[in-house]
Order: sequence, then C-alpha cells, then structure tokens
Amino acid sequence: MAALITSCGSKEDTTPDDGNTTAAPTLVSSTPANGATDITGTTLSVVITMDQNVYCPSAKKSEITAGDATVSKIIANGTTITVTLTGLEEGSGKTYTLSFPEGTISGYSSNIAAAISISFTMYKAVEYNMNPASSLTNSNATAKTKALYEYLLSQYGKKTISGAMGGTAWTTAFTDEVYTYAGEYPAIVGFDYLFVHWGDTNWDPDYDDISVIKNAHDAGNIIQIGWHWNVPSSKGAANDTWGFYAPGKHNGSTTTFDIENALTDGTWEHEVLDALIDSVGTKLKLLQDADIPVLFRPLHEAAGDYTWGAWFWWGTKGATPCVNLWKYLRDKLENTYGLNNLIWVWTAQTSSAGKKADVSYLKEWYPGNDYVDIVGADLYVEGGTSQSDIFKLVNNSVEGKKMVTISECGSLLGPDKYFEEGAPWLYFLGWEDIGLTSGWNTAATWRAGLTNSYVLNRDDMPSTI
Repeated sequence: MAALITSCGSKEDTTPDDGNTTAAPTLVSSTPANGATDITGTTLSVVITMDQNVYCPSAKKSEITAGDATVSKIIANGTTITVTLTGLEEGSGKTYTLSFPEGTISGYSSNIAAAISISFTMYKAVEYNMNPASSLTNSNATAKTKALYEYLLSQYGKKTISGAMGGTAWTTAFTDEVYTYAGEYPAIVGFDYLFVHWGDTNWDPDYDDISVIKNAHDAGNIIQIGWHWNVPSSKGAANDTWGFYAPGKHNGSTTTFDIENALTDGTWEHEVLDALIDSVGTKLKLLQDADIPVLFRPLHEAAGDYTWGAWFWWGTKGATPCVNLWKYLRDKLENTYGLNNLIWVWTAQTSSAGKKADVSYLKEWYPGNDYVDIVGADLYVEGGTSQSDIFKLVNNSVEGKKMVTISECGSLLGPDKYFEEGAPWLYFLGWEDIGLTSGWNTAATWRAGLTNSYVLNRDDMPSTI
C-alpha cells in the first residue's frame, strides 16, 4: 500500500555537518524488537534507535514500506525514528516487515545508512473447534439430568435456548410477564437461593416449598438456580443482608469473612461455610427427590474484573481459593448430600480494566474440565449484538471442550448475529426487569427475541427433560 507520510524530523531537508560523524549510521535497537510475535491492535508505532543523530530525506520517504500496512507518519528526532503503521490485521498471526531501503535514513554528514528491516508478527488467538464433552462430569447423574444435558448438546451450534429469571429469587412473576408481551414463554426459568440465609427474615421465602419450581418444570421449563451466597459480617454475627459482596462494594458491606479461613478446619468461617452448604444442600435434595434436574450456577462472576478486583467475597483472595471452594462445594453436595441432579455452570469473567481480558486470566480461574459442565459469561452490553469476540474468548479458555452460554444478561443480544458471526451461544438468561423499568429491554425486545427463528422456547422443549 502506498505510504502516506505526514511528518518528519526538522532536519529532513538539510544535511548539517556535525564535524565528527562520518561513519554510516547503524541500528542499535527497535521497539518492538525484530522478530516480535505478540503484537496486538490495528495501529503500531515502531521506534528504531540508531547510533548517531539521523534524519529521513524527503525524496526517500516514500520508499519506507511495511507490506500492505499503511505508513502514516514518520518522525525523526535525534537518534530515533518513529514510524506509525495503520491497517494492521489484529489477531491474524500475519507477519509484517518494515523496510528502510538504503539511503532512506541518513546521518548529518551525508553518510547514508544501509538497508534496515524490522519484522514482527501479529498475535493470533488460538481458535478451537467446538467439541464439547459428550457426557456430564458426574457419572452418577440421574437419568433426567443426563437427558437434559444430551438435549442441550443436540442443540448447541444450531439453536439458542431462551431464558429469563423468574423474578427475585423464588417466583415466576417476571417470566409470566414476559409471556404476556412475547406470546412465548422462555424455556429456562432462573431462580436463586439469595434469601436462604438472608439476614432480614421479611425477605425469606419458604425454600422448602418447591411448588413454584415444580410447577415450572411440569410446564416444560428448564430450571436454573444461582446462589448469591450471604455470609455473616463477622464472627457470631447474623447473616448479612448484603453479605455476598466484598467489603465496600455495595451498600456499605463490611464483611470480614475470609475465603481462605473458610476452607481451613477449626475456624469460625469454616463452621459457617459448612452450615450454609448444609442449608442449600438439603433444599436441592428436595428437587432431586422430585426428579427435577438443575442448571446450578454458584460462585458466579468470581473474578469481577481481573485488574480492578472482585465484587463478591468468593473472589477477593484470587483464583486459587475460589477454585478450591468450587471443588469443596461440589464434593460436599455430591458426596455428602448425594446430589446427582446438578449440571454445574461456571461463569467466566471476561474483562480486565474494563476491556476484553486475555485468555490466560480465564484459564487461571477455571475450576477445570472435570468439575464444570457448561461455561458461561454474564453480559451487560449493547443489545442486538453477537459479542462474538467474547464467545470466542470463553470458548478458547476451555479449548472448545464445554458448551458456552450467556449465563446472565441485561439487554438481549441478537440471535441472528450469533450464528452469522460465529457465536452460537447455547442459551441466554435475561435478568429480571419486572415492569420493564430497567431500561434493558422493552416488550418489543422480548417479543422479537422469543419469536426469532433461531430461538427455542418452552413449547419447543421435549417431554424427556
């Protein structure tokens, strides 16, 4: 591509004699270094440093090239020359060579430099095929739980399954409302054990009464249950009403509950941890006894933002304690409470300093393929989009070995774009916005989402699940 040179050093049209230097200028170093293989972005400034003051003669500037990238600016300043390149193919793995032919760099004694070449390669994210596990990680899963997983697997990459929170924790008020605007009922209904040990008993539903879940299941819904895990603010205190938040993250939360202590025998935190797991384990057992499989999503959004930190207590000490807690929880629920009706859904965080995170962060926090059945992302982003880059990020983090889902979202994304742009999310679960007061969606948004030809709703679910 032809070079567009907009600037050069102040000495570009003169050849002042410094009285000392007569040897040809030679290259000392470059940034990025020659042979770099991890370049990102579509624009790059390449800085070369020579062993003496140099400039770039006007008649020679157009000879400086970088393949099909555009040389948009050249600035000489003392011993350095900075070349700005645009039009780079981000994520392509492509190699570019910035070439300075002989004479395009000159010393101040009319001593011209020999040809110089700087090569670099764009970072290429490894793309994995979608090849999710053919069976659940729990070989003792109930027949209906296996059937649900097999159904999800059969639709992955072909259709996306609709979902919404039933409401605040233990109700279907919101999904009932969605049905009134859309004429379709979401296939997945979300519930939460938020109030199972909430400090304010005025908000405590009867979690032993599973009729709301049984009614949804019997109507054909898939059940998802999350767990906003409230803990006491300190030893001997009652459970905090906002005790799932890290200190200072919401409503003045000041909990001192320490995840590392909670995983250590003999601490007050460990006693509390086991008691809370017991309260949820016994309630999940009621659902197993009713032969209801559950998409179970505990410890969601654990990492928060990888740079700015976690907003829930289970992520405040980093990846290792959180992963250990996931494994501890799973072991307790399966081996102490005999729960075999759970499909374990891990929510991967995807941002670092507010931008798309590097895949290494997601891998560090991931509990492992033996402990997770489905991996998802919680997306509060522009509606109608595909978020294909986030899909690929999450998919790459598990090497394509798990189905990838939108485990929670605000604005509904665009199912047509999912498939056009290579982001076939398994399902989406819209957060409850009763009365459409949140500004995320409108009645028309839900109607368009649930009537899209790519979307499967409750009436499309087979009786076997």
